[in-house]
Amino acid sequence: MGSGMKPRRWLSWELVVFGTRLRNRIQYVLKVPRVFRNWWAWPLPKLGVDAILELRNGLRFSVRGGTDDLAALNEGVISNPYLGSGHIELRQDSVVMDLGANMGDFTIIAAARCPRGRVYAVEPLSEYIPVLQTNVALNHLSNVEIIQVAIGDHEGEVAISVAGVQSSIYFDSGTKRETVRITTIPQLMRDHRIDRIDLLKMDCEGAEWEILPAAREVLTHVKQICMEFHPARGWTAEKLAAFLRESGYEVWYTESGWNGSLWARRARYSDPESRPLSISNSASWPPI
Repeated sequence: MGSGMKPRRWLSWELVVFGTRLRNRIQYVLKVPRVFRNWWAWPLPKLGVDAILELRNGLRFSVRGGTDDLAALNEGVISNPYLGSGHIELRQDSVVMDLGANMGDFTIIAAARCPRGRVYAVEPLSEYIPVLQTNVALNHLSNVEIIQVAIGDHEGEVAISVAGVQSSIYFDSGTKRETVRITTIPQLMRDHRIDRIDLLKMDCEGAEWEILPAAREVLTHVKQICMEFHPARGWTAEKLAAFLRESGYEVWYTESGWNGSLWARRARYSDPESRPLSISNSASWPPI
């Protein structure tokens, strides 16, 4: 009987995964006409045909056929896990850092919401850089800076397993690998003279556990965080929430068996330690 439990557990898990995916797809299909102006073109990328999909608010996205660009866009504009929670606020002049920008679904939305701000679209994989550039140009956005680099806890190079939206340094999710430069958030802020981040969005497929501890020295200058996380290497949702609360954030999160979403927000810049930094004439910024 004991040996028969494993197949039943496996079947039960597979049914849960299948049910979740089926429910999501049904929700997507029902919402597509309300989200996309040219809803009739929505299935084309699934059929291997490139398409430009336009949202009801006028934002446009180039979606490559035969890739998982459509999956990224669906998550960003239909599920809307990052901004749809109600915990995140964006002003017209907000500075946003998008780690794991992929094809630009979140980058474009954030840039449109923050016309007097700046969005740093950080994406390590070379295949997504032209897609990002195309989507920025399609929407006539001048407040986006695309940065090709991976973010972690050190400087150097790293190999990424390439698997579309599941590409990862830590999860061997693909058969192809690409070697890219890796840096940290503090170093990226120095390099690009970024004195504050109003929203840090993260979709880093396991790298989050190294990125955030390595960014501890500048977290007082990061007002809000929204992210996907993956329980791994001893990290759990509770441990991540505790780390961020110790760093001065209010935290909310949801989790499933294989990943979760988290939103964190600190008090408004009200004390000298958490005001935007001045980096003029400061070669050693941020303070180490």
